[in-house]
Amino acid sequence: TLPPLTSIMEHRFLILAGCMAAVAASGKVDYDVVVYGSTPAGIAAATAAGQLGMSVAVYEPLTMIGGMGAAGALALHDGGGETGLATVFMMLNGEAYNLSTPVPQPESFVAEASFRKMLANASVTVIKTDCHVTAAATDRGADGVSRVTSISMACEPNPITATVFIDASYDGEIMVAAGDIDFTWGREANTTYNESLAGARAPGFTGVGGPTKINALRDDGTLLKYVSNLSDLAPPGSADDALMAFQHRMCISTGDDMVPWPKPDGYNPDDFLLMQRVIDATGSAGSFTSMPPGPYHGYPGPKKKYDLCCGITVAASDQPTLNKGWANATWEQKQQIIADHTYFELGTFYYLANDPKVPQKIRDNYNEYGLCRDEFVDNNHVPIQLYIRISNRLVGDYVLTQTNIGNPRRKSDSIAVGDWSFDEHMTGKYAVPDGKGNYTVMLEGNFWPSIAKGCPDATPEPGWGANEYDVPYRALVPKKGTGGNLLVPVCLSASAVAYSSTRIESMFMAVGTAAGVAAKQVVEGSAATVQDVNVATVQAILATHFKQKVHGGGGAGPSPPSPPYYNVTGAGSAAWNGHYALSKSSYEGEAMYTSTSAGCTDCALYANGGTWRLAIQGKELFYLAGGPSPLPPATGWIVANGTTPPPQLTAGPM
Repeated sequence: TLPPLTSIMEHRFLILAGCMAAVAASGKVDYDVVVYGSTPAGIAAATAAGQLGMSVAVYEPLTMIGGMGAAGALALHDGGGETGLATVFMMLNGEAYNLSTPVPQPESFVAEASFRKMLANASVTVIKTDCHVTAAATDRGADGVSRVTSISMACEPNPITATVFIDASYDGEIMVAAGDIDFTWGREANTTYNESLAGARAPGFTGVGGPTKINALRDDGTLLKYVSNLSDLAPPGSADDALMAFQHRMCISTGDDMVPWPKPDGYNPDDFLLMQRVIDATGSAGSFTSMPPGPYHGYPGPKKKYDLCCGITVAASDQPTLNKGWANATWEQKQQIIADHTYFELGTFYYLANDPKVPQKIRDNYNEYGLCRDEFVDNNHVPIQLYIRISNRLVGDYVLTQTNIGNPRRKSDSIAVGDWSFDEHMTGKYAVPDGKGNYTVMLEGNFWPSIAKGCPDATPEPGWGANEYDVPYRALVPKKGTGGNLLVPVCLSASAVAYSSTRIESMFMAVGTAAGVAAKQVVEGSAATVQDVNVATVQAILATHFKQKVHGGGGAGPSPPSPPYYNVTGAGSAAWNGHYALSKSSYEGEAMYTSTSAGCTDCALYANGGTWRLAIQGKELFYLAGGPSPLPPATGWIVANGTTPPPQLTAGPM
């Protein structure tokens, strides 16, 4: 069955009746708008509200602002449709490097400075960090609508009041604390919204790289650490409380700019036996991450900085067994879950760099790199923000699902454009019996079809990309009668399947901007509730004042014709050079070119989020284009895991 939509006692929040009565009697508030969570969505919401003349306060639960945009080191690495304030952010990043071009993924301290400049330019001066929500109070007015009247904060002696609250946190903490707003977490059953991708899935190796026959048991018959019992997995298609894997997007560097891998407290090399078995089977540690990982997207240097990410192998840096119970956890319990992720990540790096069972060649390779010396200095060089890819989600009168996210693609009340495939990271790692008395490690949960392919009957729209769709204002607001002054731009109303696409930070910035604009109508009194907001007015302000796209496509017309082939020359290794022919297959509905050369038969040219790659798809990235483009660029490629110099491309005649 579907997890319950509201759970006051389990989330341990209080309804402060005395405080709400006092606020209702006085009619005075501390701020027009309170933004909780300085995620990219929260920064955008506060900036928009401030620019429109509202008094705004920003509260951030962590010690650094920016969410994954700064404190998590991701910034806008995952591009697609950057527009409006996202473009402003990237241009500010570029200015920090004396560039007149955008930088999607700068250093964390540059990103934080850009966010603070955006807030300052919008006259948002109340910004408090290390301050999480402890309770919320609501009141049902004479119109029968329940509203949030105040929130209690760990850093404030008294509850904070506002006309509008914008919950831009990754966990929807005000939404949960309110007590009468419908929300959910985990995966819905495939019957809930008629979604083929929903619910628990059978473990397997579809799309999984690396070895497929790793023993899941220790010699004494117990499970390896970080592997779960198959009995813990719900039947295929049924609902459960599983969340896709979290991780720290660690900053990795080399030479004088690195800090050697630290030995984490409580380190036990036996905890990393799964990693060792993968090394024994393959002779490589690439199943955890290639070294170095991919470069910061658009970062101009001069330092070498790399971004740890994910992977789809049984020993990947994504670790799905560690976030169990996150959505319902207390603040204190979440700190332990974060610490468990840090131990796994740092412990694996330390193991690969130091354990004598690891071949010397691998140890030498990992010892060439370490944590970035100038990043997150006050947190032992580990990102402050854990990448919470999914948590609690609003359940409004309208819910984005696999079936309606792209059908229709164009929505009349759209306030932002999504531009990312369905992208569910692993949600489980299980010991699966083979029927012969053995147990094999298998992954569960991954899927990544394009919106065009994954959404049944996705409506074709000329000029729209395979993953573009309109994001409706309806998805930001609670059900009518509840949360009359609460907007939820991050934990928006979406099924787990749909959220696997909506969770991208560049889109969050657009949705957050819309939340800040919509708040204006409630503050000035032209709309009684967030559900009553005139969306046409919001759309007009977004388009004219913030230069934000509110519909996909934008009249761009059809994609340019694809050349029949590309010749790649000048790459640091001859293996990556050669003839790349237009494939009959596609990647996320877009053209893909595959190598016909013997040196690398698995090499391909394809675009991810609009940016072209030369890579072995899903396994290793060699070169990355300098930015989004409709076709592979001739020059301007960035070295990722390839070797210098980068390649040059020549298109075949059309």
